[in-house]
Amino acid sequence: MSAREKTGRKVDGDDARSEILARLEAAAPEPGEPFQRVPAPAMPDDPTSLLGARLGQNGGVLVTNASATDWPTHLDLPASPAAFAHVHCQAGTALPEHGVASRGVGLEAKAVHDLSPLDLCVLEAEFSVVENGASWHVPASALERGAALLAEHLVILTRRSRLVATLHQAYPRMTLGHTGFGWFLSGPSKTADIEQALVLGAHGPRTMHLVLLDD
Repeated sequence: MSAREKTGRKVDGDDARSEILARLEAAAPEPGEPFQRVPAPAMPDDPTSLLGARLGQNGGVLVTNASATDWPTHLDLPASPAAFAHVHCQAGTALPEHGVASRGVGLEAKAVHDLSPLDLCVLEAEFSVVENGASWHVPASALERGAALLAEHLVILTRRSRLVATLHQAYPRMTLGHTGFGWFLSGPSKTADIEQALVLGAHGPRTMHLVLLDD
């Protein structure tokens, strides 16, 4: 029964609001225990093995026996990086002596659709997550974003010191307030739409290598 029905008089907006707030306050539950933050899971004893296993489940390949100067020679690709005509390499990761440098459409493209012949895309992750094999990357431009999707082969470089155990540690590292677009990359493209059979590389990159580099 409303206040008007009880008193037989008209109730203005302030009285009605006060009545509603009073009822809500009276119906509020008793305060519970204060929130306790649960500690984030610790890094596993053998993070490299777990990272490789998780990445393998996603269809990717983890490369661990490589250094910052020779990692291109450790890639299991159909051809040497030097043999690819069209390469996009994120700024700071180019190694011309090993044939890894932006060239062809990876260097000359003016629009995303120009990247359709791209053979290889090389990016550097801000960090990688051991529990699911995903690497966080923020493209420098729309062209770099398109390159990661249109290249036949995708290579992600990550530093060993930038490994995090789980997504619990990953989210605080993501500066979303200053990021227009970012994504987790965890393997080549995949689909299971046809007869529920998983197919890798049906669209987008056919392969993905995650190269773990020592600092």
